[in-house]
Amino acid sequence: MTTIYVGNLPVDAQAETLRNIFSRYGRVTGIELVRDGRPSRRSRSYGLIDMPRRAEANTAVDELNGQYFRGMFLRVGPARINREA
Repeated sequence: MTTIYVGNLPVDAQAETLRNIFSRYGRVTGIELVRDGRPSRRSRSYGLIDMPRRAEANTAVDELNGQYFRGMFLRVGPARINREA
């Protein structure tokens, strides 16, 4: 499993939209849009995408990093966290 970091997202980005974008490069098994822990649950403008095949994830990173998405230039790369621990 490869987890991809996607930053610089518009605050109103939806998980389904990201699934559609990343699915062009392979199977997506999970999406998490990170939000504040406050009652407002405001977007933190980044998310995590899980893709089971490393080659497909690497292609998605290469193709999507720096791409223009709804007024923002995406920052896409390998996540630096381990959610399995």
